[in-house]
Amino acid sequence: MNLLIPYVHRLDHHDPILEEFTYGDIATRGRKLKRDVTKGDYVFFHTGTRGGKRISAYYVVDRVLPTVEAIRDQNIRDKYRSPHLWRTPEADDVMIFGDPITSRVLDRPLVFDRALAEKLSLGIRFPEGRTETQAIGNATRAWRELTDKDVEVLKEAIRSSETRLGAGPLSAGEVAEVIEKDIERFIKENPSRIGEPLGKSLKQPRSQQPTGEGRIDVLFEDERDNPVVVELKVGEIGRDAVTQLRRYMKWINEQTGKEVAGVIVCAGVMPTFEKDLGALKDIRILRYGWELGVRRWGE
Repeated sequence: MNLLIPYVHRLDHHDPILEEFTYGDIATRGRKLKRDVTKGDYVFFHTGTRGGKRISAYYVVDRVLPTVEAIRDQNIRDKYRSPHLWRTPEADDVMIFGDPITSRVLDRPLVFDRALAEKLSLGIRFPEGRTETQAIGNATRAWRELTDKDVEVLKEAIRSSETRLGAGPLSAGEVAEVIEKDIERFIKENPSRIGEPLGKSLKQPRSQQPTGEGRIDVLFEDERDNPVVVELKVGEIGRDAVTQLRRYMKWINEQTGKEVAGVIVCAGVMPTFEKDLGALKDIRILRYGWELGVRRWGE
């Protein structure tokens, strides 16, 4: 059985622990986990954040264990931090463990809105006088079962959300969720956005290229096979970003003997450093931004 499970962040009982793909429950819900969930099932977790609902992770279930059995396994106790392992088990206390290879914590939680809800078999209604967040929250306060088709819908929505940049106007919520990995992906898929300001044609983008000074966000080659190092910063930058980029450029130059160009893509420059960074000759600073657009509701 596939499940959609809500959770809230609590300081006194951190569960699920998404980073280790564990979750436990007791009583009626514990019995349901033990009775109905088996290896290979999907469990999606959602929570309220930033005024809306978002799906933050999914587990592909590897095993379901009564907590008393998990506690007896010293290997499990050595590895996991779930609070269920470090207290006296309650009645029908059961844990699920997600496969660490196929389970995922989403870099950018998936917005759980009406458009997504209406693609699922949950039958969520949106009556007048209620916001869509209230309607979804009321309908998913308890666990909900998901069909195999629902699972595919959610996985496809996750994949689509990860490639939204460059596919048309972003919603206000999507803009708020953009992270450095989104910008990195966009730049790799659109090298001309970096190459044109430099007067270069770029090729062979590589992400997170290791160096003796750390990892380069994106490394290109130009038409003469010279390296172009791109450093990404979500916010405004100061001298630290320039210093970091120069270390990468120097390391690449020492390793290859080639002329190295440097680019910082950021939201802007801190006012204190505008004069200094505006005078740079060896590094180009590019600013990312958003294009405003409108589209028909529901699209």
